[in-house]
Formats: sequence, structure tokens, C-alpha cells
Amino acid sequence: MAPNLRFLDAPGDVAALMRAHDWHDSPLGPPARWPQSLRSVVSLMLLSKFPMFVAWGPSLGLLYNDPYAEILGIKHPDALGRPFEAVWSEIWDDIEPLAQRALAGEAVFMENLPLTMRRKGFDEPTWFTFSYSPVLDEHGDVAGMYCACTETTATVTADRTRRAQMQRLTSLFEQAPGLFAVTHGREHVYEIANPAYLEFVGRSSSIIGLTVREALPELDQRFIDELTRVYDTGEPFIGRRIPIGLRRSDAGMENRIVDFVFQPIVDDAGRVDGIFIQGTDMTEHALAERAAQTERQRLEATIESLPSGVALADPDGTVIRVNAAHREIWGLPAMPGAGHEQREWRGWWADGSSRDGERVGEGDWALARALRGETVRGDIVEIEPFDDHPRRTLLLQAMPVRLDDGELAGAVVAQTDISDRVRAEAELRASEARFRTIADAMPQMVWSTLPDGYHDYYNRQWYAYTGLPEGATNGHHWTDVLHPDDRDEAWRCWRRSLESGDDYEVQYRLRHRSGEYRWVLGRALPVRDERDAIIRWMGTCTDIHEQRLSREALERSERALREADRRKDEFLAMLAHELRNPLAPISTASQLLLLSSDPVRVRAAGEVIGRQVRHMTELVDDLLDVSRVTRGLVQLEMETVDLKAVLTGAVEQVRPLIDARRHALRTRLPAGSLWVRGDRTRLTQIVSNLLNNAAKYTPEGGEITLDARTEDGQVVVHVHDNGQGIEPGLLPQIFDLFTQAERSPDRAQGGLGIGLALVRSLVALHGGAISADSAGRGRGATFTVRLPQVAAPAAADSPAGHAGFVAEDCALDVVVVDDNVDAAQTLQILLEAYGHRVRVYHRAQDALDALCAQPADVAFLDIGLPDMTGHALALALRERLGARSGVLAALSGYGQPQDFLASREAGLDCHLVKPIDPPTLLGVLERACAPRAT
Repeated sequence: MAPNLRFLDAPGDVAALMRAHDWHDSPLGPPARWPQSLRSVVSLMLLSKFPMFVAWGPSLGLLYNDPYAEILGIKHPDALGRPFEAVWSEIWDDIEPLAQRALAGEAVFMENLPLTMRRKGFDEPTWFTFSYSPVLDEHGDVAGMYCACTETTATVTADRTRRAQMQRLTSLFEQAPGLFAVTHGREHVYEIANPAYLEFVGRSSSIIGLTVREALPELDQRFIDELTRVYDTGEPFIGRRIPIGLRRSDAGMENRIVDFVFQPIVDDAGRVDGIFIQGTDMTEHALAERAAQTERQRLEATIESLPSGVALADPDGTVIRVNAAHREIWGLPAMPGAGHEQREWRGWWADGSSRDGERVGEGDWALARALRGETVRGDIVEIEPFDDHPRRTLLLQAMPVRLDDGELAGAVVAQTDISDRVRAEAELRASEARFRTIADAMPQMVWSTLPDGYHDYYNRQWYAYTGLPEGATNGHHWTDVLHPDDRDEAWRCWRRSLESGDDYEVQYRLRHRSGEYRWVLGRALPVRDERDAIIRWMGTCTDIHEQRLSREALERSERALREADRRKDEFLAMLAHELRNPLAPISTASQLLLLSSDPVRVRAAGEVIGRQVRHMTELVDDLLDVSRVTRGLVQLEMETVDLKAVLTGAVEQVRPLIDARRHALRTRLPAGSLWVRGDRTRLTQIVSNLLNNAAKYTPEGGEITLDARTEDGQVVVHVHDNGQGIEPGLLPQIFDLFTQAERSPDRAQGGLGIGLALVRSLVALHGGAISADSAGRGRGATFTVRLPQVAAPAAADSPAGHAGFVAEDCALDVVVVDDNVDAAQTLQILLEAYGHRVRVYHRAQDALDALCAQPADVAFLDIGLPDMTGHALALALRERLGARSGVLAALSGYGQPQDFLASREAGLDCHLVKPIDPPTLLGVLERACAPRAT
């Protein structure tokens, strides 16, 4: 080659082509005439391995090297020496402005410029990074431009593909529930992190563009080291159940458990340029697994520790699990070994049924039946253990084990050794039989309850007593046979004993089989075990009806006695007062008689003594009267009586007292008669007593009303006053004997408290009723008497006649026998005043001797003589004197019916009660005079 063409002396196809090319038709001309500046650039270009070209001259003729020839494609080799615009006409619009800038002396650089080229027979998108530099000639003018370029199509395409992939991955990851992230480079810069990942690491803001260390400074270094290892080696890492500490909130570090994969990302060249991170938060799952594992362990421990034997079988019937109690019951070694299969079990039914004692078949075992889908409860069998131990009695419960879809997965059986219980129950039955025999032999009703008070046993006496069928009062029905008034108290006592454990004792009325409620004594004691816990209550019921009634009667009697004693004391006090009142003027009058002989004074003193004696006699007569009436010893002279006449008579009797106290008496009586059946005297006594009380207990100047009317077949009499009234508490006892309102010390009204009691008794004897009513103290009182009304009589009854007096000219020989000297002398004086001859004796024997020597016409004999009773003296006189004994009269302070009877039986003609009233005395004397008149 010519020396001036050595710049083309370079290796490569394009250099060879340049040397052989015919340049005569090229605008550049032959290489020998190329300027030095062009030669230098071409020499440099041909020796470079980097794609380069030179566009020279006004037509920008194209010169290039081998690397650039690859870029030209099918345009090579025709493009050599041709104008730049002709070669790249399809992209000239894109690069022409850049070329002009270079030709103007400005260097131009473009990176990844997109150009659509037709270098392979079709348009294709390409990307280039290049620079256009101006080339100066020898004169310093721009003669062309130089280009060094790199085609970046593959890089740009790959980058675009990567970004598209990333975009698709990001879109996919955004929706995925798992944890996804992509890091780039060895620094592990986050390119992608889905929301689940951000939530897991506790970051609310994006971590894209941050390294793992920057985003998660708290992360254990070993995770970052593992990322680096994967990046460097290209080997993935799989972690399972890895604990990781993260600061997910302001509360501090939180431990989570995660499954994850570090997967290297390789580019087209096979180099690792990133890591794909995929993970799953297994914290809850791990905790659930741990809880399930714990539960399984607990279940295993529970099954193993159960006192009941447990055996599990698979669907084929193979026993796959037994616990220690099962092995103990059957006398088996630890599995595997003989005796664990059902076909080897030996057992007999022990449930008390018709099959009791029969061998349990292989298919009859509870476990076998549960494998057929049956739930078995309460099988009782007796088994024969494998270790030659005595037989045991088992209670079996079995049920199938099913999956959620209902498929049978096996069966389980629980076996409870009840051998001791069976023996205890047998002993208990024997004990209960003995107890029932003893309880039935007892005379009391025996019962028993559970600790909570549930009655579950009564002996035969209970059912015989109540007449109820057996079991009718079990539970809480025992109160059904209690008297309704006693149930609450019995329940209260029973509940208190149940709560406190104290003994139970109560009396209540129990319905007897006859229908009668009878008093019983209920008692119960708690039965306690060795721990002092109540295991049962044992009780009895004892009929105490007669004892209770007797006791109540006794208590009533005692109360009545105490009340009677109280009233007796009050009565005695009142009696003493009432007796002292007349005794005082009698005593004064007797002194006056001793001191004065003035006839006027003597007569006045005698009148005082007579009035006071009559008053005392009335007191004693009232006492005797009420005694006879209340004891039913009064004989009523019954006749048909007009009660209006009785009322009139009663008013006449009480009129002096009413007038003395200046009371206003108003009577309201019907026009017609008020016929009743009764004793006229006693009826008058009833009304006069009521009027007398009204007058006494009404302050002076009061008002008393007496009215009578017929009402519903009765005659009703009202006595009303506006006096001191009756206290409400006294009303129920106002008619009781000796009952009086509270008095002031002066006892102005007097009385013994027997009047109303006498009235009530007399009214009752007439078939009537009496009641009292008062609004209280100071508001008066009303007494109402109701008597049966009768029809009017055909003719009025004639009034009874009256006895006459003894004739004054009949002088009698009279003997008085009384150890009371004063009483004998006063009677002697009175008889002598009547004109009779009187002898007085103070001893019975003296009187007997005197009378036998000189009989008397009449003899008054005191019953209570010291040496001989009056009755004995009378018998002696009748025996000795016969008809010559005369009239014999008894003198006594006793006036009861038995006293009159005793006197008659002793031969006495009459019985006189001290003090003797003058009419009675004159009646006796008249009787003695009668024989003389004939």
C-alpha cells in the first residue's frame, strides 16, 4: 500500500473494504486526496472497538468502523462513502437538527434517543446513546462531524419490560393478602412493598426507595445478612416459623412469627439484581397451633389421669389408646400387648335385668355398639381382669367419634370401677332393711330426708296414721297433711335447722286418717359423716294430742285459777269493805245504847242497827243468790208474764235511788203487752239490777233511758245511761263474777261486782241473752236484754198470797242454843220483845238435859256447837222426846243446798241462815203457834 494510505492499514472488514473500494464516484474522492485531519479521525475510528462514524464534507460522506457496520444492518456495505442523509433518510428528521448543531461547531450528546430505523428491511424501534463532535480541517474550519455511539435498544427494552413487570407485580401484590416486597441491588433498596407488607412491618408511609436497614432499623441484622447472602449466591432462603421483632407501633417492640422466602431476581444476563420477598404472618396460626398443642397435651394428661378407664378405637375396632386407669382395671401392661382388643375381654352382665349373669358378647360391648353409631349409657358389667385379680364391676359409657362431615372416625368408652359402690350398696340395702324393720317396729312415725331436706322415707306407722298411699308425701308434700295454720311455722323451723344444722323440734297438727287434725311432736337430728358434714336427717312424729289437750286444759285451768284467785282477793277486799261499812254504825249504835237511856236515842240507835243489819243481810243474800243461780240450783216459778208490768215494778223498786241522785228517767214502752215466759220476781230482779247499776254509775243529774220493743220474735229491753261508761278492755269480762271497773278509794258506788253476773245467769235461765256496749270512758253504756216472745195467756194468773204474822197473844216457851253469847242474848231480847219466854244455853249437853226435863215449843239450835253439832242435838231430841220435841230450827251461817238437806235429814223443821230477818223468824214462831190454835 502506498505510504500515504497507511491510515487505512487497520484490521477488520470495513478497513479492508475501504482499501478495496472504488472511490471515484464518492463525494469524498479517493483516500489519497483526503486531508490529514480526515485521515487521523478515520485511523482512530478503524482501530476502535466502539461503534463510530465520520460524516465529512459538504455531502457528509459516511465512513464507519466494524462495530458500526452491525448497527447499519443491510445498509452495509452500500452505505460506505455515501451521504449521511441518504444512508439514514428514515431518521434524518430526528438527527438532522443535531448534525447541524455539530457542523456549527457544537458538540451534542444524546442518551437513549428513540429512533425508528429500517436497517433490516422493516421499521423497528431502537434507542441510542451517542455524541456528535465537530471535526476541523487544516484551516480550522468545521469540515465534518465525528460520532461515537452505543445502541441501547436492548437495555431500554429490558428496562421497559422490567418496569412493566414491576407495574404488573405491584398491581398484583396490592391485591394479594400475603406479604410481598422487591428489593433492588446489594443495598436492598425497596422497589415494591404491598399494603399487607407495610401493615406487617408497622409502617404507614411508603418505604419505596429506602434500604431495608433504613426502613426497618430495629430489624435483626441476621435478616439483612441473609438477604445479602441470597443476592451474592443466587440461592433462595426459606424460613418457617421464624420469630421476628418489629416496632409496629409506639407501644414498643412486638414479636411476630412469620414464614418467608427470599427469592433472587435474575436479569437477562443471568445476574442477580434484586430479591423477591414473600411471607405469611403466622403469629395467630402459630399461637392457635400452640394452644391446640397445649390442649392436646392437656387432654392427653386429663385422659391419662382420669380415675375412669378410657379406651379409644379406630373405625375398624382396633383399640389405639388406653389410659392408666384402663390398664389398672383390666390388669394390663403398657401397650402394645395382649388384652387390649375387645375380643379378648371377658365380662358378664350385672345390671339386675333378665340378662344378669349372662356373658357379654363381643358385639355387645359398649365400645362395639358405639362403633355402630350408638350412644351407650349405664351399662353395668362384671369383668375378669387379666392379672388374676378378683372380678370387678364396671359402669360403661360409650359414644361414637365423628368428623365435622359426620363420618365415623372411631369410638371411645369410659369405664368406672363401681365395685366398692356395688358392695357398699349391697351393705346399705341390708342396713336399710334392718333399719326399716326397726323403724316399722317403733310406735312412733319415723321419717328421713336427704341433706337438703327432701323427704324420701316414711315408716309404716306414718302411712297407717295419715291413711295416705306410700310415697304420697315424698319430697316437700309432707306439708300437705299439716294444718294450714301450722304450715308456715313448721316450714320456718325446718328451714332454720337445714341452714344451721341444729336439731329440729316443733309441734303441729297433723291430719289423721279419720280427717281429724291431731297434735304431734316432730323431731329430727342430723346424721353426720367423719368430716362433720350432714349426710341425712332422721326424724320422728309422736302423737301428743291428748297430752297437748290436757296441758292446754291444765293451762286454762291454771289461768282460770289465777284469775279466780285474783278476783277472790279483790272480792274479799271488797267484801271486807262492804261489811265494815254497816258494822261501823252498828258499833256506834251499840255504844250509844250502853251510854244513854233516852227512849228517843235508844229507838234511833235501834233503827240504825236494823237498817245496817238489813244491808248486811242483802249483801249475804246476793252472794248466796248468785251462787245458787250460777250453779243452776234456782227453781224458777215460770208463768206467762207481761214484761211491761215487770218493767214498771222494777222502776218502782229503783225509783228512790234514782230520785236521790236527781237522775232523769225516760221510759219508752209500746202500747200493747210484751208477753214472755218467766219468773216474775227474777225478771224484776234483772231489770232492777240494770237500773240500779245505771243509777249508781251515772253522776248526779244524769239521764237514764228504759225502752222495750218486739223484734224478730223477741222482746228487746234497752237500759241506757250517760254515765261513766265502760273501758273497751273491760267489756269482754263485764258479766264475769266479781268484775268491776277501777274504783276510787272512796268506793262511793259500793257493791261486790256480782250483780251483772247474776243478771246474765238469770237471763240465760229464761232462754235469753244480754249484751253490753259502750263508746268508752265518760260516754255512757247500754245494756240490752233479749227474751223469747210468747203468745198472750188465755186468762191472767192470780197473784200469790202472803203469809200472815204470828198472833201476838201466843206466848211460846222458846230455847236458844248458841255458843256465841252476844248472838244468843240479842236473839233472846228480840224474842222476849215479841212476848215469848226464852231460855238460853251455850252448850249442847246443857240444852239436851234441860229440854228433856222441860220440853219447849220451839228450839233454835246453832249447828256449830263445840261439844255436839246442832244436827246431833236435834237427832238426840227427836229420839228422846219424839213429838214433844216441838219445832226445831237450825241456825247457821251456811246457806247452800247441801246445808238445807243436812238439816232436814237431822230432823230439823227449818234451816235459818244468819242473820235472821224478822219475817223469817216470825214465820217459825207462827208455825209453832199453829198447833195451839187448833
